[in-house]
Amino acid sequence: MSMTVEAPEQETPIVEGGLRPQLAPHAAVGALVVSAAACRAAVHLVGDEQVVATWVAGVAFVVAVVAAMRVRRRVFDKRARRRAFAFLTVAVSWLAGVTVAGLSLGAVGLLMAVGYGLSMHWWRTHPVGLIQPKVSRSEYQRLWSENVGCSDGALPGSRLTNPEPIKAGVRFTLRLRHGKQHLGMVDDKMKTVRGGLKLQQDQQLIVEPHPTEPEPTALATIVTKSPVKQTVLWPGPEAFDAETGQVRLGPFVDGEGWATWQVYTETRLLGGYLQGGTNGGKSRTMEMLALTIAASRSHPTVILYADGQGGASSPLLMEHADAKARTPEQALAMLEGMYLVMQLRQDENAVMGLRGFTPTDDRPGLLGFLDECHKLLDKVSNPLYWARTQFLVMSIASEGGKVGVALVLASQQSTLDAFGGAGSPYPEKIRANLLTGNGAMFKGKDANAKTVFQVNVDPRTFPDMPGYAFLVNPRPGARSAPFRSCYLTDEMAKEWPNRIVWRSLDVGAAAAWGDSYLRRAELADEALEAAKRRIAARRSGVVVEEPMVPAQRPPAPAEEISSFGGLSFPSWSTMVAQAQQEAQMALKEGHEKVLAAIRAGHVSPKAIQDATNYSERQVYNLLADLRGAGVVARAGHGAYEVVPQAA
Repeated sequence: MSMTVEAPEQETPIVEGGLRPQLAPHAAVGALVVSAAACRAAVHLVGDEQVVATWVAGVAFVVAVVAAMRVRRRVFDKRARRRAFAFLTVAVSWLAGVTVAGLSLGAVGLLMAVGYGLSMHWWRTHPVGLIQPKVSRSEYQRLWSENVGCSDGALPGSRLTNPEPIKAGVRFTLRLRHGKQHLGMVDDKMKTVRGGLKLQQDQQLIVEPHPTEPEPTALATIVTKSPVKQTVLWPGPEAFDAETGQVRLGPFVDGEGWATWQVYTETRLLGGYLQGGTNGGKSRTMEMLALTIAASRSHPTVILYADGQGGASSPLLMEHADAKARTPEQALAMLEGMYLVMQLRQDENAVMGLRGFTPTDDRPGLLGFLDECHKLLDKVSNPLYWARTQFLVMSIASEGGKVGVALVLASQQSTLDAFGGAGSPYPEKIRANLLTGNGAMFKGKDANAKTVFQVNVDPRTFPDMPGYAFLVNPRPGARSAPFRSCYLTDEMAKEWPNRIVWRSLDVGAAAAWGDSYLRRAELADEALEAAKRRIAARRSGVVVEEPMVPAQRPPAPAEEISSFGGLSFPSWSTMVAQAQQEAQMALKEGHEKVLAAIRAGHVSPKAIQDATNYSERQVYNLLADLRGAGVVARAGHGAYEVVPQAA
């Protein structure tokens, strides 16, 4: 007969003994009284109570903030933490008030009453060592000692200490043996450890690095009453936090905070990677993520979507995204457009002296979602365009974020095959750049996924719960732990896309992208009609012949653009030549003066500025126009030269 072992409601704390912990509240109150006396003496010396009170309040506030930060990092008992914050607030208020009103027995009595009242929990958890009863251990501590930390256990010599009850169960400090054990060993032996603690299948054990203790000390949380057993619905657009630039994906399984997806930092737009098997909740989470970001008013973002399965993965995004792609050919054209926008913004940052990216209505972020990305990046599934597609994804993932262009990839593949597999230099770079942003691993049947994410977590052990995933968070101090994604219901998926404004590119970015962006709705309709014709042909028994394509022939940009949507476009070189001719016709007297200066040997922007008496901004703007017209080019080391055919 099996039995569920529950954590006790209250644990008897471990006490070091002696009177020192007991005296701490008395020392704090005494220090405040002495400080008040010193403040009153300062009032008599200065002769201005308001000035002294202002300085005292300011200094006390700073000291209280520093103390509160230390309490937050080092005190894990929530009740003790709340009382410590309250005591700091009382201390600042009382000290400032006494400085103005004067120190009296009544004021001291009030401080003692409030201060000692807030100290009751401290005294209960730090009884006098000489009269302390024998310390008891929780059942989990006993089981760990007998089955895991014993001499023949999975982690001999390790132990659980400092039990802290939480709503979902109990949290311990896991003390591993220094120089003998590490956190990865716990993950590798997780099944054995769970058996030693006699956990039920629906009970979770979360082991994380300790936030303040040195390695290999960890936090071990045993979840017996998880708040995510019941579905947590998507809260709507407010899931986006405008202050942090994060989307709340869903609660952690222990109920201690929310898993978040960092969309924006102060200087860049971040992408990421979602991986999981069938029915794991990956695609619905991606829809929830895209919908939340699209609805943000504080961080305007244009949403793009490409699907390696022809649009079947997310009808929602295929309908509402600003630009969408059903085929590898269309996906390539979309990536080419994003790449051109990225290059435009890089030049804008250089000319305008901008650092990083902040989204605005006139210059929104550009976030592309590539669902079932393995079909777009793999040479077998995409024999004609795989090489160029890999290059573009790698380039955007590594360089685009700082100018507001990024990608979120999603796949069922659990290895580097998701990014193109062996035989190419790009897949590993794609993986590394995406996971410097965000990562979430959903349930799957292959343990190789943990190698891609570089975590010691086996997705095969996840419970059969849609949306259950492990958050891989690379930011310092952020939490990597299992969570359950908020659920976007079918009703929400139908209602909310029509309640928000789906943004489009600004005029400059749209022009840089080119004609395929301006005609994106028309081309999308044509692609949909082509798909309908294929369906009708197959249902009628007509054999649809697929065109023969070379097995390994990376295309040139001209081929990619000219074939977009099955329509005929000018070659890339022809388009560039036409654009340069139009730009040359628009050159004016100022451009000629800059050209004359370069021909005279003034090749740096500073030298050109001195020779023409133009401002620095004027020089950079004129140089940008001349580069766009193909008249001048960079010669290295900040110098410019006249293009030979234009000389």
